[in-house]
Amino acid sequence: MSLLEIEELRNALEEKISLGEELIARISHLANIEGIGKLHKKVKQEINFLQKVISKSPKKEHLMCTNLHHFTALVIYMESHYADCVSTLQNFHYRNTEEDLENGEIAFGASPQPCKITVDVVTHKRQIWVKVIARNPRALTQLSAGAGKYGQKSILDQADLFVSCAKKNPVLYCPPKVIFYFSNGIEENLARHLEAKEVIVEGTRITDCSWQEASDDEEEDEEEASSSDEENAERVSSKVEKAENNSRTINRLNLDVSTMVAYVSALTNGRNCYQYKQPLLMQQAEWERARPVKPVLDKLFEGKELFCCKSAERDFMKIVNTMAGPGEKERAKALMTRVVVVPDELPPRVAALILSAKVKSRSQIVFGTGDALKAVTVSANEGFVRGAQNQGVDFVVYLHESRALTEAKEQSACPSGEDVMMLN
Repeated sequence: MSLLEIEELRNALEEKISLGEELIARISHLANIEGIGKLHKKVKQEINFLQKVISKSPKKEHLMCTNLHHFTALVIYMESHYADCVSTLQNFHYRNTEEDLENGEIAFGASPQPCKITVDVVTHKRQIWVKVIARNPRALTQLSAGAGKYGQKSILDQADLFVSCAKKNPVLYCPPKVIFYFSNGIEENLARHLEAKEVIVEGTRITDCSWQEASDDEEEDEEEASSSDEENAERVSSKVEKAENNSRTINRLNLDVSTMVAYVSALTNGRNCYQYKQPLLMQQAEWERARPVKPVLDKLFEGKELFCCKSAERDFMKIVNTMAGPGEKERAKALMTRVVVVPDELPPRVAALILSAKVKSRSQIVFGTGDALKAVTVSANEGFVRGAQNQGVDFVVYLHESRALTEAKEQSACPSGEDVMMLN
């Protein structure tokens, strides 16, 4: 390489470094998006790498292999959809099953195994996953036609993975919609193949073979990267709007034991003014005075079908019969007239949870039954929810603060002077 070529290459690398520094500044304005720190770190690593090679022996490959053009397209997308963005570079896990193999949802010859994908942008209350692609459109078409290296996944292969993973990670029991955003455009025929795989295609559509010959140099005009024709924009907007409208309003609530106890507790039914000897009850009384639970649950229950599993009913009634006062027993009886008791169920993904200090067998059954009912499980058991999340299992759940049964403890408690008048 001549001295002139080396100097030109250094100038091009310096331009890329400037682009990266500009991206760092733009990323700082997206601070409220979950995972933005991860994106900041990745861009910083690209800048550091380019600064290192520019001071030594720069090669053209260093300019060609940088991911800054991808990160630029990613930032442009988040800036234009900022109000709806939830997270960026979020990992999702799932496991292929024999059923996936039989249904052809994963490639022939694959085996059931844990898988992970990284979603560039999660939007619309986690109901939409977006993958940003900043590659040459012709190169994408050729790779999809089998021109890639051995083992290299085409955009069609990635579509299969994203759609399959979305089905294993439902939001409100519905799989997220998958959008592939092509910042440099996409050839029409490839776009149709992706749509046949249930992927929403966003980006300028290009007549097949009209694009320049593909090369490994991904430096297409980035100023045009975010453009799309009006017809395509309207088509995408319509599909996204339909995805939003299809978001379920779940009218079934699955009640945990902790919720039923809180609902009938004397604490939540106007008797939160006692000074209890027990520190835990004192703390809950203070919480209840500051943040009443019953009005929140009443509003949540309004117009909903209430369910609980057989195990939850058994344990709840055991607690009531052992520890409740007369008023709490009456409220428990009234509550159970509104609740449909269903058999215990334990779907495979819930049964696979490893029991631990936080993941208990009873909670596993309660939340598993809610999963089988496709209901929102209402609970104060935040520990179980976090423990399950740590094992890659998310539930549709409404969490509230816990409240104990306290009526039987009032005999040894002491209300203040003002509180005596309130209780009377």
